[in-house]
Amino acid sequence: MDAGLRRDLEHRIRSGERLGRADGLALFDSDDMAWLGGLAHAVRTERHGDAAYFGDPGVPGDGVHTIECGAAESTVDQVLRLRELQDGQGGVQAAVPLGSEVTGAEALRAFAVARILLDNVPHVRVLWAAHGDQLAQLALQHGADDTDGPDPDSGVTRDELIDLIRDAGFRPVERDGGYAELGTYDGPDPERRESPQPMRV
Repeated sequence: MDAGLRRDLEHRIRSGERLGRADGLALFDSDDMAWLGGLAHAVRTERHGDAAYFGDPGVPGDGVHTIECGAAESTVDQVLRLRELQDGQGGVQAAVPLGSEVTGAEALRAFAVARILLDNVPHVRVLWAAHGDQLAQLALQHGADDTDGPDPDSGVTRDELIDLIRDAGFRPVERDGGYAELGTYDGPDPERRESPQPMRV
């Protein structure tokens, strides 16, 4: 990506301008994961501060919409279709990027692009059981603000989930399926990093 386009995208994102398909593709194709993650993190922080929500996972179709991660074009097109659907009908509380055969970098690109483009969807959710601890923590630093609750099947307890969220640099907030807050917990150690860390692509 040339420096002019990069500056233009950064300015428009930080000013809250709605971006289009070409913008989404340019973001998805960026090799600078720290830059992309930082932009998504800024959008996420503007909306939710340092909160990372967890709780009732809900089900697809009940305010939760899954985005199948993959190639840039298909991922960006799905994100934009969801944005258009939300413009017309509303009702989507969370977008969940998922992909069974994507690299960690591709998954993080999907989270970041979803958070930047979905200006009308409140939450971007990462699933601990699907992504694993490390990728889920990185997703929280690349635009995600929400996760499913404790999962006995995968062995993630409530206390472990709270610790994982704190370790990623966020303040755990327990919620119900409608995003009503049920409780908040102490945030992370203030000495922890506050910006996304680089990831090899």
